Amino acid sequence: MQLVRFGALGAVGLGVNIAITVTLTEIVDAQEEVAFAIALAVVFVFSFLTSRHIIFVGASTGNPTRQLVRFALTSAAFRVAEYLAFLLLHTTLKLPYLLAIVVVLGVSFLTKFVTYSTVVFNADQEEP
Repeated sequence: MQLVRFGALGAVGLGVNIAITVTLTEIVDAQEEVAFAIALAVVFVFSFLTSRHIIFVGASTGNPTRQLVRFALTSAAFRVAEYLAFLLLHTTLKLPYLLAIVVVLGVSFLTKFVTYSTVVFNADQEEP
């Protein structure tokens, strides 16, 4: 059930990201780069809060500061790993870019779920 919630809320986060970016760009007349940066920041907070309180329900008893730091570090590490994996598959191994994206993001989705559930939001691992 956690994996389903993780996927569903990930899809919601994607929608929120697109909605914020489009709204800021088309209605507020913000630059696309600024709009997307704001959307990424909002979705980061959304993802942390939903992960902590909805996806990994038991995590809400853990130390929120420690979880936020772990979440930020692992999120950054995943972005770098995803990009490097894309370069390996597309640039080095010559896979079509769309196939490379699907493979990278599919593997990343499952890896993030395992990492978040066992390292970031595992209340049992919390130190007293």
